[in-house]
Amino acid sequence: MSQRDTLVHLFAGGCGGTVGAILTCPLEVVKTRLQSSSVTLYISEVQLSTMAGASVNRVVSPGPLHCLKVILEKEGPRSLFRGLGPNLVGVAPSRAIYFAAYSNCKEKLNGLFDPDSTQVHMISAAMAVPFPFLLHVLASV
Repeated sequence: MSQRDTLVHLFAGGCGGTVGAILTCPLEVVKTRLQSSSVTLYISEVQLSTMAGASVNRVVSPGPLHCLKVILEKEGPRSLFRGLGPNLVGVAPSRAIYFAAYSNCKEKLNGLFDPDSTQVHMISAAMAVPFPFLLHVLASV
């Protein structure tokens, strides 16, 4: 594999990771809000009555659609992309390295196994996984 091919794979992986992070960022924001919401954000859904006439409030956590609606109403659409910058700093290089490592491994393994066989793809993917992981570990040190 030439240096040009490696650079193309790095660029393609970085672009793919970036697009994926942008598209899933609103889902991540909603998920994070739901995980960090306190009891005060819970809504009363149903009042249950007993035979004696006493009522009990049943408290349930808001669902993802309710959370999305509240975020859009109170903070606006831009708030769905909070945290995108730091996420891209980690995702884009990681995906770029993974994609390039996978392509390089696949090219090398095509000479050892049947070209583009299941074994080539599986082993290439398994070998490419540690590279972005090591980058992430080194960046957090």
